[in-house]
Amino acid sequence: MQSKAANQPLTIETGQALANTGRWETRQELPVETEILIPDYLPAVFKIVKCLLEPVIMQNSVADRRWQCSGYLRCTVYYQSDEAGTRLYRTEQKYAFEKTIDLPEGNYLPGAARLWGELEYCNCRSVSEHRIDIRGAYTLNAAIGMVEPVEFITNLTGCGVEQWSQQLNGIICAACEERTFTAETPFPLPGEGETVLDITGSFLPGTSSVHTGQLDAAGTLAMQLCSRAAGTEQLTIQTKDVPVTQTLDLPNAAEGDSAVLWGEVLACTLTATKQEEEPLLSITWKLHAELWRPTVYMAVSDAYSTICNMTLEKRTFNQFMPLASVDTTIPVMIEDDLPDANVSILGCFVTIGAPQLTAAEKGDVIQVAGRGTAHLICADDRGELTCYDKIFPWALAETFHGSIGQSIPHLHAAVRHIASSRAGSKARVELELQVSGILLQGIPHEVVFSATPGEEYPDSKDGPALYLYYAQKGESIFDIARRYHARASDLATANHLTIPEGQSVQELTADATCLLIPAAL
Repeated sequence: MQSKAANQPLTIETGQALANTGRWETRQELPVETEILIPDYLPAVFKIVKCLLEPVIMQNSVADRRWQCSGYLRCTVYYQSDEAGTRLYRTEQKYAFEKTIDLPEGNYLPGAARLWGELEYCNCRSVSEHRIDIRGAYTLNAAIGMVEPVEFITNLTGCGVEQWSQQLNGIICAACEERTFTAETPFPLPGEGETVLDITGSFLPGTSSVHTGQLDAAGTLAMQLCSRAAGTEQLTIQTKDVPVTQTLDLPNAAEGDSAVLWGEVLACTLTATKQEEEPLLSITWKLHAELWRPTVYMAVSDAYSTICNMTLEKRTFNQFMPLASVDTTIPVMIEDDLPDANVSILGCFVTIGAPQLTAAEKGDVIQVAGRGTAHLICADDRGELTCYDKIFPWALAETFHGSIGQSIPHLHAAVRHIASSRAGSKARVELELQVSGILLQGIPHEVVFSATPGEEYPDSKDGPALYLYYAQKGESIFDIARRYHARASDLATANHLTIPEGQSVQELTADATCLLIPAAL
């Protein structure tokens, strides 16, 4: 007589998905050793007030297991001149760098790496009245997502199989691009005798829409011009919002993708045109765009046979789920004692670090936080300028349920507004931070990727048709049925168990009661 297993051969259907297997990370030191020559038409250097090193990334691409990154470190020096009175001037130098790294064996998400960094040190001194020497280093961190094709079982039939299938929902990065654009807008020149110290700005993301092969993105460039009027030490700020829209050709883009945008202003030039026309502000800015695509897979997470032993091999793979979409403004108030009670505050500028994840006091709760530095330009009663640095923390008010080890922040923070003042003996800085992007959480799934029928169970036709089982509260109906080589649906029917809407019989759990276990036919 032919066996039951031979009469019901096992049929296996499989599927494939891209699993997130982690990130490759690197720390690259960008050393600086340069000098700045002050032109003869500018006043000579009396005192270095502040020196900053900031990276400007022009190329950031991942392709063919190679990461290429190039740009320059912007070395910005604020110095006090030797003129009568307090005079603040600004000069800068571009220090180019280029990094090309062959990545280890593996599959990497193409596009752009996630970058962040911090200043290691910066030593700046005036060698002569018209020459400034700079020595320093900046650490640039890069993270590149890794993926791996995973094949798993989507359905089992025959051989008396009882299976527990689950729907696996997640998202995967479909495209990641960085593009550089230019924008122009009329912008009034400072008044006669005023000196332009700096032109900065930030990109505030707006609406976006994804079409097949294309992304339409809109936002605002919030521009600020810092100047010093003639005959005064006080710094003034002019602002202007510049709407921008761009269309990016992205071959992998598809309708239904969600776009995550952020950007930064790279360079600005203010040019006087014809006398009757307003000057033009030319802005070079970079847009970072990520497209995240929802994925849905059906996979067998557990199975057994009612007629034979079955050997299962399981595998765990990770999918990303969106923990939160972030697009918010954070007010920050900084108040601290001034080191010198006699100084006056002329102005302030802020450098901000990358958003990071921290663990909250309660377990499995994380928070998005970071640090920044407020640089206060002050003058004492003798007219000498000094920069006081105040490090401050910031954090999103909202917390999220998750673990730091499984969460990844694809977030960007930018300074939107700054106001500085003095209140008695204290310095006060009020600013707004714009934080945008997406917070991801890795979800591990255990699925069956191999099933092999084994030896048949002894013929039980002479055995009892029913068994009694005293279940504990919370026990899985699926596991109880497996123990007796029964069908979970037969067990539920025999005990008049109600399956809640939206659940399967495999998800049922028992109360503390006696269950009837029918033998499988």
